[in-house]
Amino acid sequence: MKRITTIATALLLATLFSCEQKQKTAIPIENSEKTVEKPQEIAVNLQPTLDSLKKIIGNKWVKQNPVLEPTQPSFFTKENENSYFICPLQISGLDIPFVWDDNFALVDFLLAQNSNTTLKKGIKADKDYKGTKIIWNQTIDGLIWLDNKTYKSAITDWYVIEDTDCPGTISFPSVSFQKINTVTESSLVNPNGLAIIPYKENSRIKSSEAEIKDKNGKTIQGTGYDINGDSIPDIFTYIETVEEMAVYKRLYINVRGQWKCKWIHLDEECI
Repeated sequence: MKRITTIATALLLATLFSCEQKQKTAIPIENSEKTVEKPQEIAVNLQPTLDSLKKIIGNKWVKQNPVLEPTQPSFFTKENENSYFICPLQISGLDIPFVWDDNFALVDFLLAQNSNTTLKKGIKADKDYKGTKIIWNQTIDGLIWLDNKTYKSAITDWYVIEDTDCPGTISFPSVSFQKINTVTESSLVNPNGLAIIPYKENSRIKSSEAEIKDKNGKTIQGTGYDINGDSIPDIFTYIETVEEMAVYKRLYINVRGQWKCKWIHLDEECI
């Protein structure tokens, strides 16, 4: 499938460039260090800000998620399904790992994990593109999986841009991680990976092409991920073309044999 380059991605790259020199780097698991910059302004109540941003983005873009046929149970259970947040991960042109958070599910999860944050708005968030940025004052580590290798990297911020050069598209929030010394976009066979938050020890992730049928018997082609080495898919992702210039991405997890959609992203191209 032709790779879609979104305006959100382009603006995100520009924003990341403006603060690249301030980024600390993450290194492979065995040598990782927790190095999160401590901001000065502590946010007391983020909910009004998040509610306002959710209203701006709205939900008209959200599509119904197909019900997938059951599979064999594996890693996820009703007891642990909400212990981790799993989502597709990308590497920016500046080699910064990031994930999209279109429906604010990830920021809600992170704040439930740790609410000790700093809120920056306008030019304090970014001098060029403004926006809203949340920075965690205590380290939240995530597992990053790229090209069949795993890394430990701390979350640096959650950010949604304000100024856009492409009206008519939606500027979705994203979460960025510390750079990984040994990973660059040009060095990767596949710049698309997986993030597991918080960091999960002893993960044995394998991916493969997968086909799953929905309740109507339609075959959906995507990618399956086994994260505990039992050869049963724990995660399934796929891409649906919704318009000529837009695709819709979904991630499901296998909870006791039932597929639950946990992450969505609308990817629009700006002309």
